[in-house]
Amino acid sequence: MSESLVFSYNTPDPVRGVRLVSDPTPTNYFLVLHGKYPVKPRNTIAVAGGEDCPIPGSDGAARIVQTGSAVTQFQVGDIVVLRTHCQGSWRTHAVLDESDVLRVPSTLDPRLACILRMSVAPAYFLLRDYHSLEPGDWIIQNAATSAVSHFISQLALLQGIHVISLIRNRHSEEERERMKRSLRSHGASIVLTTDELATTGSEILRGKRISLALDFVSDDALARQVASFLVPGATLVTAGFLGVSSGTTDGSLQQFLWQRNITLKAFRLSDCLGRRSLFHQMALLEWFARLFMGRTLKAPALEYVRWKRGDEGLERELQGVLERHEAGGVGERKKILVFDA
Repeated sequence: MSESLVFSYNTPDPVRGVRLVSDPTPTNYFLVLHGKYPVKPRNTIAVAGGEDCPIPGSDGAARIVQTGSAVTQFQVGDIVVLRTHCQGSWRTHAVLDESDVLRVPSTLDPRLACILRMSVAPAYFLLRDYHSLEPGDWIIQNAATSAVSHFISQLALLQGIHVISLIRNRHSEEERERMKRSLRSHGASIVLTTDELATTGSEILRGKRISLALDFVSDDALARQVASFLVPGATLVTAGFLGVSSGTTDGSLQQFLWQRNITLKAFRLSDCLGRRSLFHQMALLEWFARLFMGRTLKAPALEYVRWKRGDEGLERELQGVLERHEAGGVGERKKILVFDA
């Protein structure tokens, strides 16, 4: 018997409406360890009443336990990750085509393998595909405690690129300094709160040639503030929507960017992957895995959530995890659902 977390499009609060649904185990199974990308899911499951509910999730690592007779690229025991978006990884088992997955080294901890595609790969693409960077260049990023930002700092360090990381203020000075030390130990050259950027940023960043800004928040006021530190000809990439725009819709931000000759681009993981062949996608994952196994790349603080079939209150526990993530509290950790067979 397999289990899936599903939701309904027609509910006012999809997170609170998440349900745990059991279904007969498919002929081929896919043991999902992590999933977090609920956008236009491609797979659904029928629930009581005949409703087809979508299964969210684009990220995940799995162990193949059975293959069909036509499968030639994989074998039982292989560790794989999803190759395509929105396949529905918030489930314990699934039937997928071999073209939907990519193999990763079996020696890599699956709990790290599950963040290769949606956390490490975006960091690599953001540094490589959107602005030509050379050793000695500076970049600036907000939401610096996110998993993607965490890997940006580490991969940038390998290329000789300096990173300025912005965080929200903390409840105490001790907590703030602890977070700054942690981010600096993983590659950031400078760590500032958004308040510090506004008050002392000009002094601290004076003389820094900042040619790329990565905006994971999509707040017009913050984007304008960050862009004010960029050199002419720089690029501002919108890479996420963690916040709500506090600016107006009168085009003032666009005019400001135009006046400073700053290019505005939008990050799309699917486009970056689409520009690379299957061979290069697999080579990238293998390289990331080697960096992890050689301890050159280190994972951020992660929260592992145990998914044990039959546990009393499991549905409510998983709902609570999603609600905490939705609330977006300061310092919230990336969640990984670990399925216990």
